[in-house]
Amino acid sequence: MYYLFSLLGGVLISVMVVFNGGLSAHLGQPPALVIIHLWGLLFTLVLMLVRREKPRFHRLPFWMYLAGLLGLIITVFNNYAFGRISVSAMLALSLLGESSASLAADHFGVLGLPRRPFRKQKLWGSLLSLAGILFMWDDFAWLPVLVSLLGGALVLVSRLINARQARVNGLSTGTMINYGAGLLGSLLLLALRGTEHSLGYMLSAPPQTYLGGLLGGVILVISNICVGRIPAFYMTLTLFVGQVMAGLLLDMALTGAFALNNLVGGLFVLAGLSLNLLLDRRRERKTAEG
Repeated sequence: MYYLFSLLGGVLISVMVVFNGGLSAHLGQPPALVIIHLWGLLFTLVLMLVRREKPRFHRLPFWMYLAGLLGLIITVFNNYAFGRISVSAMLALSLLGESSASLAADHFGVLGLPRRPFRKQKLWGSLLSLAGILFMWDDFAWLPVLVSLLGGALVLVSRLINARQARVNGLSTGTMINYGAGLLGSLLLLALRGTEHSLGYMLSAPPQTYLGGLLGGVILVISNICVGRIPAFYMTLTLFVGQVMAGLLLDMALTGAFALNNLVGGLFVLAGLSLNLLLDRRRERKTAEG
């Protein structure tokens, strides 16, 4: 069930990226970031009202309340790379950064994750996944490439911090803190850079582009539910498969184009994921029998 949740999260991420990219292209980055985080915060507050939950805050290291700022940085990175390298290249590089960080997180058991050491038998599945990532990578420019790689690694760090926050303070409070920190950072960025657009113009973007923040809230809830229940590396890959499949459908719907390299690359990633899952299940059965 958690793998299906993670797959759904990947589908929603692709839709969210399209919405956020459209809003940023229309308004510019600072005001778009404010709107994205404001909608995400409102989603969380409504969710808390519906569930009749009260915010609860426990003592945690200060830096654990700043995961929303990581989400802000990731959005800035994605918006910078968008248009400078292809979407498929962004997707592939982000996954490369995220999956590398995920393997390290599983191996060392960081931030409360169960320790799952990397085994040599899983190298073939990892190589299949890497081949799929490289097959999708069709552009090269140093700074966008580096930004996409770093953005992918930060996605994993942000996800782990948010999940720890949710375990201590509760899912809704953790999500509220995340969007609250991101909103404060967005407002600071807007104050520093300003905007030339009037309020009327800011409300004139295509209606669906304002939904990115709401989708981000849903994605964050799904992520917090799944983290720790499936390995971080596999969660990264199932999210990726969902993104690829949704991206193909979105490309066909928006441009009529069909990106064969994305499909082939996604299938390679799925094959690598399936192989490593099979190896894990076999080892679990042997451990249970022994």
